[in-house]
Amino acid sequence: MNAERLQRFLVIVFALLVMANAFAAGLRTVADSDTGWHLATGRYVWQYRTIPSTDVLSYASAGMPWIYPPFGGVVLYLIYRVGGYAALSWLSALACVGLVAYLARKRTMPGLLLAMLAIPAIAYRTAPRADLFSTVLFAVLLGELWAFHGGERRRLWVVPMVMLLWVNLHPGFIAGFAAMGAYVVFEAGDLFFAGRRAPALQRLREAWPWLVAGIVATLMNPWGVKIYPAALNLAGVFGPAAGSLNSAYYIQEFSGVPITWQTFFQLFDVRHLENGNSWLLLLAVLLVPLAVCRKQLGAAAILIAAIYFAMSHARYLGMFAITVVTLGSTLLDGVVTVDERTSESSESQRSLLRMPVGVAALLTAALCAIACIHIADYVSNRSYVYFRADSRFGAGESFWFPERAAQFIEREKLPGDVFETFAVGGFASLRLGPSYPNFIDGRADHLNPALFLAEQKLVASAPDSAAWQAAADRWGINTIILANAGYRALQGMDANAFCNSAAWRPVYLDEVSLVLMRNTPANRQWLQRLAIDCRTASLPPSSVNSKIGMHDYYSNAAGLLYALHRDTEAEDALRQAAANYPGDPNTYFLRARLYQRQQRLDAAEQEYRRGLAMKDDDGAWFELSRILAANGQLADAQQALKRAIRLSSQPLVLYMTMARLELASNQPQQALESLQEAQNSSPFRHGGESVAPELYAEIAEGRAAAYARMGKLQDSVEQQQRAVKLTPSVATRWMKLADLLQKSGQTQSAGEAREKAQELSAPAPSIP
Repeated sequence: MNAERLQRFLVIVFALLVMANAFAAGLRTVADSDTGWHLATGRYVWQYRTIPSTDVLSYASAGMPWIYPPFGGVVLYLIYRVGGYAALSWLSALACVGLVAYLARKRTMPGLLLAMLAIPAIAYRTAPRADLFSTVLFAVLLGELWAFHGGERRRLWVVPMVMLLWVNLHPGFIAGFAAMGAYVVFEAGDLFFAGRRAPALQRLREAWPWLVAGIVATLMNPWGVKIYPAALNLAGVFGPAAGSLNSAYYIQEFSGVPITWQTFFQLFDVRHLENGNSWLLLLAVLLVPLAVCRKQLGAAAILIAAIYFAMSHARYLGMFAITVVTLGSTLLDGVVTVDERTSESSESQRSLLRMPVGVAALLTAALCAIACIHIADYVSNRSYVYFRADSRFGAGESFWFPERAAQFIEREKLPGDVFETFAVGGFASLRLGPSYPNFIDGRADHLNPALFLAEQKLVASAPDSAAWQAAADRWGINTIILANAGYRALQGMDANAFCNSAAWRPVYLDEVSLVLMRNTPANRQWLQRLAIDCRTASLPPSSVNSKIGMHDYYSNAAGLLYALHRDTEAEDALRQAAANYPGDPNTYFLRARLYQRQQRLDAAEQEYRRGLAMKDDDGAWFELSRILAANGQLADAQQALKRAIRLSSQPLVLYMTMARLELASNQPQQALESLQEAQNSSPFRHGGESVAPELYAEIAEGRAAAYARMGKLQDSVEQQQRAVKLTPSVATRWMKLADLLQKSGQTQSAGEAREKAQELSAPAPSIP
């Protein structure tokens, strides 16, 4: 076989491997926390033959206005009825393969390469939730409009058909307007060139009726024009309302995508799940000047817009990848000419780079090898263990869903209402509803932001606190279901505190979930029969016999045993987990946390470093920085914390910690900069500052300390006064203000502040 035939053969092999890669990435267990409420909504529409305009899933948000395209949930629910979670897994796999095949339909090497790079982003956005339809329909709409612009085919009838379907499937149809706008920009770019002007105007004349028909088609939905502001709100365009939580901080897909050195390193780590995104970002930047050189000004403008939106919101990475593949496949065509002849052809003269066919064959073979590595990582679950710990390769339900706990609640007919965290709400709405409406689900940040904030406060509160008592009284909460597994874990709730509280009693426990009941006389009939002791309760053995299944069982059991302070059992479970899957860095991280709590700091540091050698993790770097600081290694602690900040999508706590380290190292100017970064990354910015007075008081107090170190006493006093104003009942802040006023010569004011501190510190008078 000569080199030219070998190259053609390798291109065919590469194309097949790209499709296999897409299939391996798409076929995974259903783990998305929003899938449940999509299915529950579809079930409601199917059963009652009506489209809800208010919340019908949550007892805490019942009756709240809710506008959302209903039929995406119906389609998913009907598939679920036929084949359960396994059918949804296969739907994701088929959608991923079909979309990648559509993007790479020209079967050119640039198109195939770009499609392979886009697979992780596409696979993530084709999870079985209504967003899947937006991802697929955006690709079809943009692809057909780009093809019409390039003169490849004329299928403009697709535009109104796609928009009619889209507006009734998912609020992402707003992106369809963007795709149609992109087409107009494509043509507008050609108007600058005399030779292209007439054809561009002719295409616009032919296209505009279809574009208008596409816009009109979006009016054919249950809410008419009301769908537009609702869709923009759900897309994150409007931002948080004044005085409310900025949910972009908590909802990862609304967060930005920071460009750091880590992004650069991912270019060379072909096994990193973000490797494709990093390459697509780099190629998108390079494609802009290439588009300008090729006089494709419209394509250059759209690529710039795609880069901006992808960096602003992680949820748009899928559409960004589709845009880069769609436009890049054409723009890169002919850039590299593969030619084994020694003399240059006219075609090679027009290309930017001429490559001997032997070199092309070697590069294609290398790409085939990389594709095989990607497939192996998906099938072996390495990609999931390292980067998306709640899914596994294959079809069915994710291990993190608290399925057995839900069965227990139904079987024992536990009293409602049931509380669950934000991440579990989607599962609960499907699995326990409608008999048990959920407390909160993934819609809450838009549907009922006040409830979202209330849930966050409850998660951070002690079980016997007034906050929990008031919430239980207000909403009639009698049962709590917690999920322990996956990256969601306990969402910050202290399982051990709940197990040992007076107000709540544990009644069910397995390696992925915990069920508690409120300790009231009305619930005593259940508590006397079902109450368990979390200190000694056994965890039911796993019914899965595979290596990865046993690993999941033992690692999840270790996490729960750690949370319950059953350290010896947790360490034993970690050994079992490592024996079944030795390459999991999370095993090292959990063992390090175990040693850290036991004050075995040297052993904990060693375990963190072992895990970090396998995988960069912001939480592990943060905990390592705490150990280094405790050992007096402040400079090393700051370096570890900087690594954590570069990796984190939620760096508020990290910046606050950095400021404290910098103050301890006598670096007040750097501390002020870190405090400013903390304020910039706060979830309560842009009008929501009043929601979190303690946070902003802490920032002000940190600034006061920094200014005092710099000798700027007046600035220090002003910041400490701000901290006192935000939290007027905190005695220690009044005392610090008194000290600063005394140092600045304001003796009378210092005395008044000291008296206020003493008044707040005085014990409350006893009631006779």
